[in-house]
Amino acid sequence: MVRKLFLFWIFFCATYAWSAGLVYLTRTTPTATSLDTHTGGATTWSSPPDDGSLLINIGFSFPFNGTTYTTVKITTNGKLNFGVDEISGGNIALPNGLAGDYQSIYPYWDNLTPNALLILGGPLTGSIKYETLGSGDDQRLVVTYDNILKCNLGLGSLCVLALGHYTFQAVLYKNGDIRFRYPDTGSNDADGSSATIGVQENFSPSHYDQYSYNTTSIDFTKDILYSYIPSISVSKTSCVIYDPVNSTTNPKRIPGSTIRYAIQVSNSTYGTASAVFATDTVDSGKFDTSTIKYLQIQSGTCNCTGVSSANNNGSGGSDDGENPVILDYGSLTGVVGGVPTYKCGYFEVNVK
Repeated sequence: MVRKLFLFWIFFCATYAWSAGLVYLTRTTPTATSLDTHTGGATTWSSPPDDGSLLINIGFSFPFNGTTYTTVKITTNGKLNFGVDEISGGNIALPNGLAGDYQSIYPYWDNLTPNALLILGGPLTGSIKYETLGSGDDQRLVVTYDNILKCNLGLGSLCVLALGHYTFQAVLYKNGDIRFRYPDTGSNDADGSSATIGVQENFSPSHYDQYSYNTTSIDFTKDILYSYIPSISVSKTSCVIYDPVNSTTNPKRIPGSTIRYAIQVSNSTYGTASAVFATDTVDSGKFDTSTIKYLQIQSGTCNCTGVSSANNNGSGGSDDGENPVILDYGSLTGVVGGVPTYKCGYFEVNVK
């Protein structure tokens, strides 16, 4: 992703396939990864009814649609939601506006059930397990639908007849990413032919991405990954820190003076921005570009006159005397305690 801002460029070194409608997420289909393995601490949803929902703790603050959640509802029908329940078995195309169920995650929305009175082929029961795994930035909520059944005939809260077994996993990561996995178990009927798969941030306006609807779409060699898009803002200021007449006492912008530039970046969302760079091309007609020096990155907001000269630019940044100037900010974590995260990059150059 590349954004042109004022006189310089800021780069996020990642590859995204932009999805129409989504604001905070973007979809890719990376190579399939193995299912997260549940530990002895996993919870199995005991005896859920057909068309049931269960409110569970996520285990961390999960960013979704511009806010954070500590709980989410999982349903027997292969979807997770943060709003009002809409748990009917029949799926529809997105956007879904049923019963105010606007903010939802759909790894495999279909008329599914954990158990049935009669199943043609295979076991009569499946399971839904959930568990928070990892620590720190690697925390993730894992929800696994294992051999869940496709209900073809229901009676009240019971499924009388089921056809097919479906195994899939939804993973919610602390940084706001969402991953769907569909393992090739040899008996997995989760091909997408009667399901809605995607993500809906809200209904009005319609911010959603529908990967597929009632279409044979699942490739067992691929995951579906929704990556959280950090929101980066940038500002640029400058100050005179030396001139050959006044030295450092009230210096003026005259030939031979030293100008320090300060380029501040901030992340105002809850996801971490990785590999953040700013590139600034210095005007060689006005400045002696051979004097570019003291490229550095400091945490916090910019303090142009208060910072001390230093050299600590990241490994991906440019060196003294190189033009354009490349400042390597590394990773920029998201909002902490409701406050955006800031870093400032500095460099100095002499006026001709």
